[in-house]
Amino acid sequence: MAGLTFPKDKLIILVFDYDGTLTMEDGIVPPPTKNILERLYQRKAALLGIVSGRDVSFLKQVNKAVGGVFSFLVAENGAVFYYEGEDELVIKGRDWSQQARVVFSDVDFHIAFSEVIASSKVENAGKITSVLKQSNFESKLIVNKDSIMVCPPGVDKGSGVAEAIEHYSQVAETYVVCFGDGENDVALFGPADLRVAVANSVPELKAIADVVTMKAGGEGVEEYLEQTFPSRG
Repeated sequence: MAGLTFPKDKLIILVFDYDGTLTMEDGIVPPPTKNILERLYQRKAALLGIVSGRDVSFLKQVNKAVGGVFSFLVAENGAVFYYEGEDELVIKGRDWSQQARVVFSDVDFHIAFSEVIASSKVENAGKITSVLKQSNFESKLIVNKDSIMVCPPGVDKGSGVAEAIEHYSQVAETYVVCFGDGENDVALFGPADLRVAVANSVPELKAIADVVTMKAGGEGVEEYLEQTFPSRG
């Protein structure tokens, strides 16, 4: 896998899914991956961000653990935004979430709400669909491996990436590279100029990727970045 030469006159934005993309199976970001992310940050070679189904407090802890290299965090599959240096979160779908909590208040299966979105085991997809149909409550269902997320209409990782790009495109033209592994990263790839699937990605993501790494998870991320931004460069 050869690295690419990115356009020098544009702001390079690298966007990463977290679980299974930056991390290995043990849920840990490998030290070499942390090192190269820190090097890119220090060299100002690219702007780094995470787009994840995780909640924003978790992602803030992740960012702290890797030295604060990520300039933006898009949490809850595109519903919650945090930009480094800005105090307030940007939240999409707060009113929808309040209604959703009422709609799912009496169900006979476990469903958990974060700030906005809800999530449950994928085996509850049929029950969730039935509840939404009976209540005529408009929502977007997104499957990711063994989980299913219930999101506001129009909210997904793709919309999250697009909004984050717009936040920075006010000051520079951008070139966006997105890294993913799961079903919900199909939407993540939508706004990307270049799509990188790590080796452990689901087949549907590999099918639309521009690059598939040889290694899995964070090791695949490190593999690609090292070839694209070599330490000697």
